[in-house]
Amino acid sequence: MKLGDLRTTTLAIAVLLCAPIWCLAQEQGSGVATGISKPKASGKSTSKKPAPEVVVGRVLEATNGIQLYAPRTMEMKFGMTFESNENFASNILATIPFPMDWPEQKITVLSHEIPDQMAWDFRDLPAGARQLVMRMNSLGPNAQMNLIVNVQVEKSFINAPADTSVFRIPKNIHKELRWYMESSPYIEINLPDIKKAAKKIADAKPENAWKHVEMIYDWVRETIEYRNGPVRNIRDALKDKQGDCEEMTGIFVAVCRASDIPARCVWIPEHCYPEFYLEDEEGVGHWFPCQAAGEKQFGQMHDYRPILQKGDRFKVPEEQGWQRYVSHFFSCKQRPIGPGGRDMFVEPILDLGPLQQEIEALRQDAARGGDSAPQN
Repeated sequence: MKLGDLRTTTLAIAVLLCAPIWCLAQEQGSGVATGISKPKASGKSTSKKPAPEVVVGRVLEATNGIQLYAPRTMEMKFGMTFESNENFASNILATIPFPMDWPEQKITVLSHEIPDQMAWDFRDLPAGARQLVMRMNSLGPNAQMNLIVNVQVEKSFINAPADTSVFRIPKNIHKELRWYMESSPYIEINLPDIKKAAKKIADAKPENAWKHVEMIYDWVRETIEYRNGPVRNIRDALKDKQGDCEEMTGIFVAVCRASDIPARCVWIPEHCYPEFYLEDEEGVGHWFPCQAAGEKQFGQMHDYRPILQKGDRFKVPEEQGWQRYVSHFFSCKQRPIGPGGRDMFVEPILDLGPLQQEIEALRQDAARGGDSAPQN
């Protein structure tokens, strides 16, 4: 199948076929925004000689940490659509998760299609999430409105560092890392099975920190059988030894945290995977991804889908308690709906552009028997 960009054709096809696109990330949280602003770039890219394991593309960064390569630039749309009912609505508030810059991802706002009567801005939440927040005084009966922000996403593949022996588990957990050391919704780090696994792996005395985390990774994949289904607490997944990408990611995160290793969930469209944090010999910290469900990818990530947020323990102003995922949110004031009336229709807009077409084509190919990956 031809994916458009020659430098990434072969590898991108393999990635999209192997990545668990069938695992739908269940949205459970929420998301506020003053005018349009372009996110600050994460730094200039530099072209360096590819390491031997880099098969396709140019290396953007080569450090003790992750190596970025095979960058791909795509245009996408994020927003929300409204369709009011027969009642007048006032005090309208809507939020959606919005992608932000990460080392492997650069976001540039190109334009927007938002009515003048709608005030909007971005709001960043602690621990790795951004929201597009939209407010409007009123909306008439039987009205329809689309609110869209057009963005350019530059996403790169990640390779693991060439020398993994230099990394260590951080001795001191800095304030910004504490978000990734405690229990979070659906992820309990004090479960007996989690503590037992953490102790068993530590007692095996791994030769270095990287091997320690890899043993946690292998334990999760050997212990939990992939089974697609509704989101559950990791306690239930451990009980029946089955789970999808969310449960497998959550269990990996929990065992890491119980082993004093910071870890977090990463959310992309229809999927999530974990990241773990280690320091190099100079005390510089690095986040490394891995694929808990699907093709084995440890310390690397080959997926062009945009990162929506990183983390699993968010405080959202419009929601009560901790949120595992910052989802869309909508509220307004209206008269009670009469008999036979309909609710106001509100739905997020997520258009991945050409990437969406490629994913759908791969799904259809898999449905015809062209791939063995499970489907929704």
